[in-house]
Amino acid sequence: MLKPDHPPRIPPRRTQDLTPETQAFLAHWSGGFFKDADKNPPLMTFAHHPQLAALFSQFNIHLLTTSSLPVKQRQIAIMRTAWLCKSSYIWSSHLNTSQLLGLQPDMFRPLQIGADDPYFADFERRIIRATEELVENRQLSDTSWQGLAEEWNNQQMLDFLFTVGCYVMLAGVMRSVGIQRNPDLLALAGEYGAPAP
Repeated sequence: MLKPDHPPRIPPRRTQDLTPETQAFLAHWSGGFFKDADKNPPLMTFAHHPQLAALFSQFNIHLLTTSSLPVKQRQIAIMRTAWLCKSSYIWSSHLNTSQLLGLQPDMFRPLQIGADDPYFADFERRIIRATEELVENRQLSDTSWQGLAEEWNNQQMLDFLFTVGCYVMLAGVMRSVGIQRNPDLLALAGEYGAPAP
């Protein structure tokens, strides 16, 4: 297992310090997608600002549960974004999420390499290259747009753009505040690799 992450700049809220507003935020999400919200390091960190956390969580849950993108394609975009943005937390968390969603771990190493890895199908390569353009340039080239639009409708294009944009932003937040991985995520990162925190 990897050694623990550096101490956070904003530590997660402690259970005994939760305000009624924070308790309401956590109660709203517990038992749903996040399961044990009061044990989730990002949620307990964002709980310092419950109003912001509640709004962001609703958006993030759409990207993870009701997005129009097929699951594997969505996970490819999220994980490639996490790798490029050097977000060890998002990457490690989505190692777990991908497996829970039934995806095979044989895609984890290829995602670290990118579109040139022979593991990927042609359209998956287009997704990876488009993700890289968004992370690096904040805009898709005409070639990438046309390549994705051959299979995706406008709703899927928007879900993709917002997904990559959200996870670029989230990577910056998580790396800046220093959200620490729990032992289960450190173990997955130790097994499958992760960007340096």
